[in-house]
Amino acid sequence: MKKKYSLALIMKNVITVLVLWVLALPMAVQAEIKAGSFEVSPFIGFNLFEKRQNLEDAPVYGGRFCYNITEHFGVEASGEFVQSHVDDKTAVFDKEGKFTSPTAGVSVTTYHLDLLYHLIAEGKFNPFVVAGYGAASYDPKINNKNMSIVDFGIGAKYWLYDNLALRADLRDNLVYEDNINNVQATVGIVVSFGGKIKKNRALSDASPAESAELADSTVPEIVFTSPSNGASKVSVNQKAYVAFSKEMNQSTLTRSTFTVMQGSNPIAGEVTSTDATATFTPDRNFERGKLYTVLVTDGAKDSSGTPLALSYEWRFTTGDVTDTMAPTVAFTTPANGATAAPIKQKINVAFSEVMDPGTLNSKTFIVMQGEQSIPGKVTAAAANATFTTTGDLATGMPYTATITTGAKDLAGNPLAQDYVWSFTSYAPPKALSTLVSLQNSHFDYNSSAISENGRTILDNNIVGLKNNPAMKLLVSGYTSASGTPEYNQGLSERRAEAVKAYLITAGGIDAQRITTIGYGEAHPAQFEIDPSDRLSPAALANMRVVVEILEK
Repeated sequence: MKKKYSLALIMKNVITVLVLWVLALPMAVQAEIKAGSFEVSPFIGFNLFEKRQNLEDAPVYGGRFCYNITEHFGVEASGEFVQSHVDDKTAVFDKEGKFTSPTAGVSVTTYHLDLLYHLIAEGKFNPFVVAGYGAASYDPKINNKNMSIVDFGIGAKYWLYDNLALRADLRDNLVYEDNINNVQATVGIVVSFGGKIKKNRALSDASPAESAELADSTVPEIVFTSPSNGASKVSVNQKAYVAFSKEMNQSTLTRSTFTVMQGSNPIAGEVTSTDATATFTPDRNFERGKLYTVLVTDGAKDSSGTPLALSYEWRFTTGDVTDTMAPTVAFTTPANGATAAPIKQKINVAFSEVMDPGTLNSKTFIVMQGEQSIPGKVTAAAANATFTTTGDLATGMPYTATITTGAKDLAGNPLAQDYVWSFTSYAPPKALSTLVSLQNSHFDYNSSAISENGRTILDNNIVGLKNNPAMKLLVSGYTSASGTPEYNQGLSERRAEAVKAYLITAGGIDAQRITTIGYGEAHPAQFEIDPSDRLSPAALANMRVVVEILEK
């Protein structure tokens, strides 16, 4: 005879099993419910019939097909089959919905359309609630009515891989007309395909195929122009210059996609480009006191073939003067005389004005180690240039960098003389553990000044440092990718030095115990899909200063 069952007891037991099931599984890769994805989910389980139906509880088999409209909401079509038998063969028929002898086997087929809501859409564990409407078919029939059902329940998905998950459900299929509750507990697998990856998802968490999609799918943007939009009294020998947010396909930057107009008259000139910049050099000087319109069309594409979202237009007005002032070098990283330049350091230089990127190359930006020329790639944007070495710098070796007079500004003025500076490379010692990590919020905005919260964190560690006088520290500064590499390098070094200075002045820690290093944007904790988004989770994670305990 059928035993009575308690829905609350069943739910408690199933939830307990779900929790133990999740804890017993190995750690899954990063996953998420992707908007626009499809899921196929075969399942098996057990169906508990309401007592008054006089049917034996029996296994249930079925499948589900889901489309995730958003990361939280999905629409799912389900179907399942149960083969049961009459439980008490001596029972007497006394109401509709009850099966009695001589009926032996009873099959139940159910199909319904459900709406799912994922309570947590990100991560490997996605609990959800579900409700829907459908129909049930009994063979033999319970009655002659339309057997409508309303179903509702809870469940969870646990992702083993980006496209494969385990799934468990607990449902109540309510036969609406006869008020019959059939409870189902099922487990199955989920196979997912398609869908959009969230843009703020770390690239290191994505699969190789997703990584390529994330890296290439961002639309290029114009991040800087010279002259700026609305500029007046622009020198007549100025070139028009534009910098993009990512590397561009240089074959798409031509006189048809980069034009300069004076009224309705096109200006004759030549377009040249580098990795992420383009320059329009007019055949002759601009006219004095005239309004010019510059246009970069959406025919300009990045290296992966993605065009600008919209054409970009800006205007400037010329003045009465010709620019004859030579540009100068404003600052460099590493700084002249630096003795702890990281071996993975990019060599950066910032100028006093916007430079012609076509004049900054391996012939005008030279790095030497003694008499040996160091191979690398030169990139330039606006008033900055970066030399990226092919390999690491040699530890403890002196280097000399030179910007020659071949480097010119947009008016064609060269440096008055070669600019030369030197530095020594340095490989930091091995760190044993992290003592403390200060985030961007522990510094004043865009500054190396430590905030009150940051000072409190350092104060809490000073006592331990005083009690362990043999302990040596490495203070490393990092930034996000927003801004120029040169500025980011300088900010990371200044923040690391600020932490060192505080430990010395406020904590009385011997300066000889502390080594500082700045990495700029070179070693991000997370990949930044959109470097211009300064407040993205990835950008905030990358802006940090880490204090580590060094190996003795």
